Amino acid sequence: MVKRFRLLLGLVLLVTQVNAQDYLTVPTSNPALFQNLSGKLTNEKLEVFEENFIYLYDTLSLPFIDDFSTNRQRQRITDLTDPRLTDSVFYKIRLAGRPYIDTIGFTLDSTFKYVTNPLGDTVFRQSNPTWTIQYSELTKSPVQYLTYTVFPAYNFTEQAGVPKDTVFIEAQFVQDSVSFFTVAPSANDLWTDASAYINRTFAINPPSIGVATFDGLSEVGLPYSFDNALTVIADYLSSVPLKLANLPDTNVYLSFFYQPKGLSIDKPETEDSLVVEFYNAATERWSGAWNSIGFAADTFSQVILKVPNQLQQDGFRFRFKNYANSTGAFDQWHVDYVYLDNNRTAKQEFYEDVAYVYDAPSMLKDYYAMPFWHYKNNPASYMADTALTFVKNSSNRKLIVFNFVNVPDTTTPNSVFYTYPPGSGSSTEINADITVRFAYPLPFEFPAAKIDTAGVFESIFDVQFRPRTDFIQTNDTVISRTVLKDYYAYDDGTAEAGYGVNPALSADGLTAYMAVRFDIPFSDTLKGFQTYFLPQAVDVSKQKIMLTVWSSINPAIVLYEREANARPTYSEINGLITFNLDTPLVVGKTFYIGFKTIGLNSVNVGYDLNTNHKDKMFYSQNGSAWSVPSSGIKDGSLMLRPIFRNRVFDVGMAEKSPEKNDLKVYPNPTNGMLNIEILANERMESVQLIDMTGKLVLDAPFKNQLDLSYLPKGIYFLRVQNKNGEQLTRKIILSE
Repeated sequence: MVKRFRLLLGLVLLVTQVNAQDYLTVPTSNPALFQNLSGKLTNEKLEVFEENFIYLYDTLSLPFIDDFSTNRQRQRITDLTDPRLTDSVFYKIRLAGRPYIDTIGFTLDSTFKYVTNPLGDTVFRQSNPTWTIQYSELTKSPVQYLTYTVFPAYNFTEQAGVPKDTVFIEAQFVQDSVSFFTVAPSANDLWTDASAYINRTFAINPPSIGVATFDGLSEVGLPYSFDNALTVIADYLSSVPLKLANLPDTNVYLSFFYQPKGLSIDKPETEDSLVVEFYNAATERWSGAWNSIGFAADTFSQVILKVPNQLQQDGFRFRFKNYANSTGAFDQWHVDYVYLDNNRTAKQEFYEDVAYVYDAPSMLKDYYAMPFWHYKNNPASYMADTALTFVKNSSNRKLIVFNFVNVPDTTTPNSVFYTYPPGSGSSTEINADITVRFAYPLPFEFPAAKIDTAGVFESIFDVQFRPRTDFIQTNDTVISRTVLKDYYAYDDGTAEAGYGVNPALSADGLTAYMAVRFDIPFSDTLKGFQTYFLPQAVDVSKQKIMLTVWSSINPAIVLYEREANARPTYSEINGLITFNLDTPLVVGKTFYIGFKTIGLNSVNVGYDLNTNHKDKMFYSQNGSAWSVPSSGIKDGSLMLRPIFRNRVFDVGMAEKSPEKNDLKVYPNPTNGMLNIEILANERMESVQLIDMTGKLVLDAPFKNQLDLSYLPKGIYFLRVQNKNGEQLTRKIILSE
């Protein structure tokens, strides 16, 4: 691994934070990848390391095309019952192709049999018989064995009338074993590694939706080296083996588009680079084919590389890699539209393709999520008036494009809430090599009767040109998901930056405050909030964080304040930490949630650069004088989400009358086993269990008996649901 010190960059970032009251910082983690945090797989208490998995790949024929509108990287196996797995046990020492069963081991040095007289003098010495073994260190796959001529790892002495005396020596070859899991090839795999981040949020105006982003974060979303700002070889994106032998012609070219920096707040410096390498299947060696040193751009550039004739063999591969600061999402490069084929030329500027450029918009006017009972209060006021999408024509001619939006009714098969335009779509002529905006009017609202606590509705946007099929079809559809649950979210769930407030001296010591404003249709009960903390190079584990709710910040009126019982961390699977209030709090139509930090260091909170609700953000250094974010802060949304008490299913809920429920559970209280009986002629689809904090602790297909013995003792709420979304509930007491 190549390493270069990056002290200058660290100094620049430090100066930026010291000179500003509030600031943006480069993300030091990626919560979208936290589901890969586990380096071990657990199934029935069996631990298996990722290194024990042997991923097999088919050698694919040309063309090779990936625009990253879907993720075609190798996917980590997380379930040992996966049908693609075949497990095999390998042993370090084999004799005649079979495992050697003894545990003494062998040595390359000669060992001997000694014969002595009664005085102990050696009268005869004879070498022990040699063995021919096959030995492997089992450090890589496929497992390879080397043949050795060895001696047993002991000397022994014989004397007439005296038991044999055996002296063991240190063995150089000792028996051991390891289980390897062979993963059968997947038709989805185009890449053999997964350290680059496939996403739809970091690039600016890409050729099509989705890019592969290279930075200083690993496959699991954490820095390669958190403590030292080094330039290292960071991410790899390596193709599967390809068939290049005996092609009709030798004009084999690889093309791709790339953009340094993009939406990131940190550009690659001159000591950073993006590199392309080719693999020689005959010599099994990689060699450089192209590279670029760091710079910044808000446009994409195309590179076209010829594959040398001598490399055009079956088993050819290519890969991207980057040099980056190892402490976070620094020095970003974005790669798109990778295309390898024969019968090409060194110049191909256009492709017969129309593609979405950005992800689908939210169908809500101001939020990405909101409580369903708030939405039901006045659905029309929360729906967006228009949905906007951006589509690029990558060809060198005008195209007639048909586009439409379809919102299916997820609760009723074969029915829809809304379609626009009616029929088979609306045709629009798009000029060559241009990105256009499509606007879809939304004169509809999600029917209140169809919404419950599981309310997530999909809206499907499609674009295509007819009658011909375009170059890549996976970029012709984007899906918006409207979340109507129990919380508000301005952000889309991604953190392209971090936001912080530098502490200043106040009556309480060194303090800093940040808050987000929310306006709701009526007073309601707040039970907690979520946020995403970015890990930092400084230790903030002892930083005091006060959870705070205000009814007003000018003047500052505090409704609630207590010290958080958790410190900034990124250990939770989705990166979001939920803080539950110790006492549910009734808030009015306008309120603010946020933090007061006490201590030397600032705390960085996730900041979404793809949505803009900066007008809802405020900061202070003393708790009384509040300001909007500084002028240098990019538009975005702070990842702070209020969670409300579900007025139907949370603590204190009012159960339906038994005549309507027709639900019987027993025994209740129970010490673990719970029987569920539906008295009416009704088929239930799912069963859920909610604890006293409102947390969903069980979500499974319906069955008549549950084993709850693994849960903490206490009060829970059982919910069963039929296919129409109608629900029955009961309070359950889990006792000793």
